[in-house]
Amino acid sequence: MSDEINNLKDELLVKYLLQECNAEEVLQVEQWLQAGDGNSLYYQQFKQIWEQSKVLELTSVVNPDEAWLRLKHKMQKPAATFNIRRAYYYAAAAVLLVVGLFGLRHYFEQEVAVQQAPVVAVASTVIESNQATRIDTLSDQSVVTLNKHAALHYPKGFSGKERRVKLEGEAFFSITPDKEKPFFIDARNDVEIRVVGTSFNVKSFDSYTEVIVETGIVEVRKFNKVILLHPREKARIDKEDSSMVVEKNQDKLYKYFRSKEFECDNTPLWKVVEVLNEVYGDSVLIGRSELKSLTLTTRFDNESLESILEIISETFELKVEKKGNKYILK
Repeated sequence: MSDEINNLKDELLVKYLLQECNAEEVLQVEQWLQAGDGNSLYYQQFKQIWEQSKVLELTSVVNPDEAWLRLKHKMQKPAATFNIRRAYYYAAAAVLLVVGLFGLRHYFEQEVAVQQAPVVAVASTVIESNQATRIDTLSDQSVVTLNKHAALHYPKGFSGKERRVKLEGEAFFSITPDKEKPFFIDARNDVEIRVVGTSFNVKSFDSYTEVIVETGIVEVRKFNKVILLHPREKARIDKEDSSMVVEKNQDKLYKYFRSKEFECDNTPLWKVVEVLNEVYGDSVLIGRSELKSLTLTTRFDNESLESILEIISETFELKVEKKGNKYILK
């Protein structure tokens, strides 16, 4: 890739982080991000220094936002040999140098206290649900219910101006309100979820991320796109598609791992089967495509898969054929 193209991409990334891109530029950046793993990694490193500058602002007289604006101003001046990539790293190095000097001064001022104080590591942990659902209470009294085969990474205590965790798999969150310290969830597919105090369900899988809101308002972000979800609304973000569309949530099947009930309300058969397969491990197939749109209204209360399929077959006058460990609806 030529220096000219590299410079163009860096300039767009700066505008992208400053949220100053027009619609065409946003699309160009997102297509570039999806073009290869190398681009995504470069963006994450680029963004990490940007975000780190926000943290360093607390201990430094250097204002990262002003630094970026000065850098952007230089970019707009005509200079045939100006290299934005080099300037970017010089600016980042300058910020780190200033902060390092402040830290050194603080060390000499507090030398005796530092020598006497014990070394304390930042405590963090991971909870995993493995073969069964698991409920855990975080240090802020927020409650998290993990579905099977899920994992939550979180600190022992939330410090600073935010509460941030990372989710793999599916979980239901009931967040303790704190307007001064919003709650963030880092999910798969570059999705970030932000709330203040609310309850909602999140599926964080490799192929897609889904958010369903029960109470309050949830902010969902991917790159430079942001949507707000209200009660009984959901959004699904697929790995290969950066679009985020708000939809009405038409069923309560997502509650099954908490309530042990399958509650269907005019729910299409394909959706019922999808959830059954999540629970029972891809055991059910729909043998004919025209059956997928059939709708079901009922509730299964902690019943076996065989009992559920028997009721479905009687309701729609279908046959259930078993082949090995698979059940086929015909």
